[in-house]
Amino acid sequence: MDRRRFLTLSAVAVSSTQTRAQSAESDEKPLLSFGLITDVQYADADPEGERHYRTSIPKLKTAAADLARENLPFTLHLGDVIDRDFKSFAEIMPHFEGLGHPIRHLLGNHDYSVKDDEKSKVPATLEMPADYYAFSAAGVRFVMLDTNEISTYKHPAGSEADRKAEAELQQLTAEGSTHAKPWSGGASGDQLVWLEKELAAADTAKEPVIVCSHHPLLPEDDHRAWNDREILAVIARHTSVRACFCGHYHAGAETISKGIPFITFKSLLHEPDLTAYAVIRLFRKRLVIEGRGREKSREIPLP
Repeated sequence: MDRRRFLTLSAVAVSSTQTRAQSAESDEKPLLSFGLITDVQYADADPEGERHYRTSIPKLKTAAADLARENLPFTLHLGDVIDRDFKSFAEIMPHFEGLGHPIRHLLGNHDYSVKDDEKSKVPATLEMPADYYAFSAAGVRFVMLDTNEISTYKHPAGSEADRKAEAELQQLTAEGSTHAKPWSGGASGDQLVWLEKELAAADTAKEPVIVCSHHPLLPEDDHRAWNDREILAVIARHTSVRACFCGHYHAGAETISKGIPFITFKSLLHEPDLTAYAVIRLFRKRLVIEGRGREKSREIPLP
């Protein structure tokens, strides 16, 4: 082999080695880290079974202080900030300020356990830009669904939306649906069209997506959203979706469907000495959950 060819092959080998090293190094650095809490479900009320509502305040303060030390850009809360009574918002919301960074909320069914004339104020009270919305951080898109949009609790009694939801629940019950529950709900056709557009845009931009909803989409149990199959059908059409995060079912759950992890996170509520929240670290090919309290730490491969 002549000297020129030797030097050329050597340069290619070095370049290839450097590229692999840089790729490995970049894979070791998370694309994004953020906090996650769900179902704080505060109320100034006496305990009911294992639900100790007043202790949500000290537990949230502790969680906020811990997550603040992580220097995260934001924290997700996946619904049910309160258990009941509109006044509960004013009592619990200030304790999210200890995070020192923005909190991104979803709407939960218990957030609507308020008077009819207070229901329209809930999204603004949670400082949400809309009932469902999307935002991006570090090149990752978060799609925040409203699975309460069609429900028997979100809208004032007797309103057209309420009557339609009652009819939908009766139809699901007649069909024998195991998730035909009055504390669950679904997303409208308009929201599904919006979801399709958000995911299509992310596909085009090659932007990874985490879909978030209060009610679970999987596994198939009685806690999931009324029209979970319609939502799942939209998700299945798009390669950008990396994971789906949910709340609502306090015990938590986890399943993988077509390579996509569907994770229901555990509630912070429950017993005075029990908590549950996490730091989430998203890598290109894996999801690392650093759990606190009842939320277990684990690593999950991504599609």
